[in-house]
Amino acid sequence: MPRPKRRATRASVKRELSAEFDASNNGNVKPEPSDESSLSQFPSRDSITVAGATPALQPGDDEPSGTNTNYLERLCNDSTLQSLETGLSAATYLLDQLQDTLSTYESPDVDSWVKTILDLKARTAPKRTVVGVVGNTGAGKSSVINALLDEERLLPTNCLRACTASPTEISFNHSDNPRELYRAEIEFISAEDWIRELQVLFSDLLDGSGQVSREATRTDSDAGIAYAKVKAVYPQKTREMLATAKPEDLAREPAVRAILGTTKKLQETEAKKLYHRMQHYVDSKEKDTGPVDHKKKVDVAMEYWPLIKVVRIFTKAHALSTGAVIVDLPGVQDSNAARAAVAANYMKSCTGLWIVAPITRAVDDKTAKSLLGDTFKRQLKYDGTYSAVSFICSKTDDISITEAAESLGLEDEISESWEAAEELKKNRVALESKINDIRKTKVMLSEQIDECEAESDIWEDLQSQISNGEAVYAPSANPRKRKRGGSPLSSLKSDADNQDAYDSSSSDKENSQPEPNRKPLTEEEIEEKISALRTQRKNIRGERRSLDSKIAGLRQEIEKVKNEREKILADVKAICIQGRNSYSRGAIKQDFAMGIKELDQENAIEENDETFDPDEDTRDYDEVARSLPVFCVSSRAYQKLSGRLEKDDFQSPGFLSVEDTEIPQLQDHAKKLTEAGRTSHCRRFLNDISQLLNSMKLWSGDDGTGSTLTDSEKRLEEQHLQKLLTHLEEELEALVKSSLDLIRKSLQEHIFENINMSMPSAIEAAPDTAYSWGAHRSEGGLFWATYKATVRRQGVYSGASGPRDFNQELFDPISRNLATGWERAFQRRLPAILETFAKETAVKLQQFHQAAKARAEQRHTNITGLVTLSSQILAHIRTVQELPAIIRSNVTELQREASRQFTPVICNAMTEAYTTCTNEHGQGSYARMKEAMINHVDYTRHSMFLQAAEVVRGQLDTMCRAVMHDITESMQAVFDTIYTDYMRTLVGTEVDRSKKISRQELDMRKRVNKLLLRSDKMFAPALGESASEGDPMESIADEAVTNNAEACDASDADAEEQKEVLSHEADDLVQAHIREQDSTDDVVDPFISEDEEFPDLMDLVKKERRS
Repeated sequence: MPRPKRRATRASVKRELSAEFDASNNGNVKPEPSDESSLSQFPSRDSITVAGATPALQPGDDEPSGTNTNYLERLCNDSTLQSLETGLSAATYLLDQLQDTLSTYESPDVDSWVKTILDLKARTAPKRTVVGVVGNTGAGKSSVINALLDEERLLPTNCLRACTASPTEISFNHSDNPRELYRAEIEFISAEDWIRELQVLFSDLLDGSGQVSREATRTDSDAGIAYAKVKAVYPQKTREMLATAKPEDLAREPAVRAILGTTKKLQETEAKKLYHRMQHYVDSKEKDTGPVDHKKKVDVAMEYWPLIKVVRIFTKAHALSTGAVIVDLPGVQDSNAARAAVAANYMKSCTGLWIVAPITRAVDDKTAKSLLGDTFKRQLKYDGTYSAVSFICSKTDDISITEAAESLGLEDEISESWEAAEELKKNRVALESKINDIRKTKVMLSEQIDECEAESDIWEDLQSQISNGEAVYAPSANPRKRKRGGSPLSSLKSDADNQDAYDSSSSDKENSQPEPNRKPLTEEEIEEKISALRTQRKNIRGERRSLDSKIAGLRQEIEKVKNEREKILADVKAICIQGRNSYSRGAIKQDFAMGIKELDQENAIEENDETFDPDEDTRDYDEVARSLPVFCVSSRAYQKLSGRLEKDDFQSPGFLSVEDTEIPQLQDHAKKLTEAGRTSHCRRFLNDISQLLNSMKLWSGDDGTGSTLTDSEKRLEEQHLQKLLTHLEEELEALVKSSLDLIRKSLQEHIFENINMSMPSAIEAAPDTAYSWGAHRSEGGLFWATYKATVRRQGVYSGASGPRDFNQELFDPISRNLATGWERAFQRRLPAILETFAKETAVKLQQFHQAAKARAEQRHTNITGLVTLSSQILAHIRTVQELPAIIRSNVTELQREASRQFTPVICNAMTEAYTTCTNEHGQGSYARMKEAMINHVDYTRHSMFLQAAEVVRGQLDTMCRAVMHDITESMQAVFDTIYTDYMRTLVGTEVDRSKKISRQELDMRKRVNKLLLRSDKMFAPALGESASEGDPMESIADEAVTNNAEACDASDADAEEQKEVLSHEADDLVQAHIREQDSTDDVVDPFISEDEEFPDLMDLVKKERRS
């Protein structure tokens, strides 16, 4: 039925609002992420079983009764992520079936349903959960991220200063191609960005005479850094050539122009290979050590790292499988505006923020309070991301047991173990001493064997001589024989010194010259002596073997003592590591909470020092401390225990398992960060599916003749329903308007009034702030080179003295006072307004449904359709309940953008001063710079803060229009669906035989309706249940479809025509019989019948079969 003309007017107003909103945003459409998670991340509905009961549908007057299981309704109210994602997979499969069924027929209605289905299918992938990782140089960010990804080396690194680093995004790789298990995209800056950066680099590189500064030889100076960057890209350029070169000409050089504005895509099967290929672009040293086949003549001389804008890596890391995106953000300001903008955009879109610091500094330096800085913490208040912060204390393996035990008071706990370790150390020393004594004895035995062998040689010579008939005599005492107890080493040395003399003379002199009193030896005596010497040697060797066995046993004991001592020391180290982790965790939590408390108190004093009460807490700081996630991790220990770092000589005592390294806990944390977003996304998607199915049931069950009302009755019912719908629309419009008025009032009270109150103090403080930049060093002023470097970079610079932002410092008087009001408006007041709107809207929808339902029941109008409408209104209420979260998500992005608009406006107002100071050279230039800066600030201070406030006001006004646009669009979609469904169900369409639905469309609607009746069972496995067996309605539907198909099967034209008539008569009888039913609680397909319920139909069908 056509809608009233007033509805067309409403549609025109809606189009005008949409056009106004598009114009206010300059026609920009927010792009969807290019690499959002695909549906493949969700488990199949058959692979997950959820145990336990699931919450039933909330009871109410409109809750369907009977045997309807309402699996989808229950799933929409479920909070189990596994169930919801399994249900989403089932819903996607159902959408495919519906699309296939609808595609068999073409009509405007079918095209509309197909478009709705395609729109739903395009929304299956949830939004990305971006986690920013920040930390100073040397904090171990890359090592932590590599361990998180379970890769030894994947994240690219740069050998130069951290200021050259580009943001690196790591997300899950959804590609199923085995040749691209690891992928990377390296995006380079545009030519315009490179020209702007070259202008900044040349301002650092060239001195006042236009020549390359002598400071360029110092790698840690601004000129040295600029020279390194320029020479990396233009290695053939000499100093003289660089001094006369123009940035535009350099950017147009063919090799550079070919890379600017492009994206290099890499793919590999191994992480190591991808790492080396990325290093070829990221690190200057990879030019000589990278794979040879990746070198090209044009790339040999030029390096790419200064031109990189962002690096994206795609890997199948389990920690990222649920949709988390890790972004390694540069830790300091970047001279490249494009990279700085990318990092800033990531910070705005971050769902979580991880702050990495070495555990040795995290507590000592009060990292949780001081590392972030007041400006950073204040921005957290603006963004509302306090709850998104996590701390990661790295390098927990770097510990001194003695210092840790003393500082943590662990001496008593480890004293017994320490004493046992010392006792084992003494035992080891004693055992080693025993081994040394045995070795000395072995040396003595070896000497004895040598003596025996030498004496045996003499006696064997005598035996040879006597066998030749010579007379031989017993040899005299061996002069080499040492006294017992002498030093074995000295004896050996003496033997070596006298060996030659002894060998040449002893035998001949002693045996060839007989002495008067000596008796010649007999052969038996000689043989007996030789035998005795052999026996002696054998015994000595046996004794030496016994000593070897003793040494082996002692060595085993030493190894056992060593292992036992190492185990005790590992336990002691583990106690110290865990103790330090526990202490650090608690200290960081408290430091973080106290840092926020100090900032809140500072803001309260700035807001009104007379009403400030230090004993009154703005928030629950104990809860702030408890809710802060802190992980104390050891990347090296995790990698070692996981079988990596084989080439590194690193042991991991103190970590008994990978869980002790806390990397697995960090991986689980990364996965859990996505749960809230995935749960909300699935519930919204399934609720939209429920609405679609309900609307399609009402449509597919309508054959155009469903109403029994006369024309006059239909007009009365239409008028009554139109009044209800008009009243509902007016109430919804009033709720939207009042909510928007409350939002605007809140912004005026908490933001704009605060800005107006703080602006005089900012105007008054501006000249003193500008003077402080050039004050004497003892008063906190800047060194002239730092001052000059800062003005070259539009007031933003990070050097040896730390980061400085002149624009932010000018804005600080307003920022300090505004932070609390900004947080109060967007984190407290706005959510409360949206929640109230959702509750009141739900009440209005319920009241409308009850009124329409009461009228329909009174007049017995399509009672079966009321069941579907009751289910549909619950789906609409769920849509409204989800609306605050959606609006808040959009508002968060817009308000984060608005909060960052103050300093750009101030920077723009300060541009003239920055340019003037940059152009100053020669004698007295520093004094002229300071004077120009102070004069400019004094001249523009009255206007620049007002301009900044107006820009932010415009941004927030745009945000309000966006909120109105989003709410109006959502409410309009709900109302349009309600209008169509209730009009179709409770009023119907005119009975006009000439406009009767065609047979083909009727058959298509039957098939769709049959699929819809079965659709609810598809969601049973998601709830851990099995669908009920043998649904009688489905079997009846099957029989009806079969009978209709048989009735249409004939061989001649007359029979075909007759059966067509009979079939139409049967359909008419079915519809007439349904209209005669007064009421029923079960959902009955109007095209399905049973023999006993439709005797006329069955008689016709039987008659048709007989014919």
